Amino acid sequence: MATRLGKRMSLGPWGDPFFLAQALVLWALLLAGGFAFRAPEDAGRPWWRLYHAKFQAFMFVFAFLGNWWSEYFYEILHMQYGFRTTWNLNSVPFFLYVMTVTYFTTYGTLIDVVRRRTLAALGPSAAPWVRTAAWLPVCFAVAGLETLLNANPVARDLFCYEDMTLALTFGTFMYGLWFVVSAPFWFPIDEEPGVDTPYRRVLTSVLAAFMLVLIVNEGVRSFVAPLVTTVERGAKGLDRFGASCLGPS
Repeated sequence: MATRLGKRMSLGPWGDPFFLAQALVLWALLLAGGFAFRAPEDAGRPWWRLYHAKFQAFMFVFAFLGNWWSEYFYEILHMQYGFRTTWNLNSVPFFLYVMTVTYFTTYGTLIDVVRRRTLAALGPSAAPWVRTAAWLPVCFAVAGLETLLNANPVARDLFCYEDMTLALTFGTFMYGLWFVVSAPFWFPIDEEPGVDTPYRRVLTSVLAAFMLVLIVNEGVRSFVAPLVTTVERGAKGLDRFGASCLGPS
């Protein structure tokens, strides 16, 4: 973003392979790091049985579904992409399906860290509802930080929201709910000592988690969003070049 390389590559013939290569390199580094620096509990396990591998499988499916069903961000928050890509899947640049795995892994790890430290600070004597509610704010903090860091003036010609105030307030609430309803589904993976969660349970967990995400999204779009903004049914993130929030930084 800062070097304008993304914009230049987007306008040239090598934009699609450039962005996809970037996404693959970032994910490869994340994969390699998790396999190289194993938790003591994973010592002696083959790579496919590591928590890291299962967490990546969860996040890969979650990222794919999240990008495929991303119309809520276009219709409610009026989010727009300026990538001049031709490798698109359901009107979303294909490289984002890969890039988002790294993003979601980062968010999930931050949520895990805050949750564990919060529960340790509260102790087992705290009421169950307190132990649950205590880690929920980090879900909204992660959602808000993504909006703030990605939709910045330097990247305005590649990614933007028409109304940043709406994105940082209502958008943080809407996106944060994704993690509120999905995080409890990845928490149990290999959670207890000696547990080796099978992949079929990982898969069913992520599918169940995203079904709840869709239910929440539908509820927000139908009943809550019309109270605070104009819902543009059928809007796409790649179809409004020209008269839009996209422009030079």
